[in-house]
Amino acid sequence: MRYKNRPNRGISRIDQPEKRTHGFFVRLQRGGITHNAFFADQSCGGKRRALRAARKYFRVLEKKYRPMTRQRWAEMSRHKGKSGIIGVQRAVIKRPGQPRRVYWQANWSPSPYVIRRRTFSVRKFGERRAKALAIMARQIGVQTMRG
Repeated sequence: MRYKNRPNRGISRIDQPEKRTHGFFVRLQRGGITHNAFFADQSCGGKRRALRAARKYFRVLEKKYRPMTRQRWAEMSRHKGKSGIIGVQRAVIKRPGQPRRVYWQANWSPSPYVIRRRTFSVRKFGERRAKALAIMARQIGVQTMRG
């Protein structure tokens, strides 16, 4: 079953007897902004009505905020690490008895559930060139995304 066809996607049940909190929590993220709401059993008139209200609210959110494409999601600004580019990072591998390996790595997902990764050795290309090659590989990879 695909995730998008599940009737309660984006809805979680919360039961915390010690805090006397019972209800359904709705969450939808679009464009880096999280929209959420809580539907308490007591204020909605019972568990079934709370779930019905949560489902209705989620449908309203889905209509208001269209889903992002995979490519737009991959390019969305968020914590970028040391490289300043999403999906590009500097990696160091230290193994006992071997010299440490330093490289720049680019990651992207050309289609759902598939991850592609390119690495560029600092020893082979130098720090600046390896980073530049990783950034270029990431940009080309994101442009080829589909789905």
